[in-house]
Amino acid sequence: MSSELESEIAETREHLGETVDALAAKLDVKTRAKQADKTPLVAAAVAVGGAVLAYLVWPRKA
Repeated sequence: MSSELESEIAETREHLGETVDALAAKLDVKTRAKQADKTPLVAAAVAVGGAVLAYLVWPRKA
């Protein structure tokens, strides 16, 4: 029974560590701001690339 309890404690500690890491990541405002700055730029680049590709592939009337 002691080993079961120790196993449960170890598992709980692991989950608690993951929770603490997730909370720390959410509270790291500087890093989150840097990541948020790049997201719109990437989305715009993908949209422009798609538009260019559509223009090149779309059949033209003669």
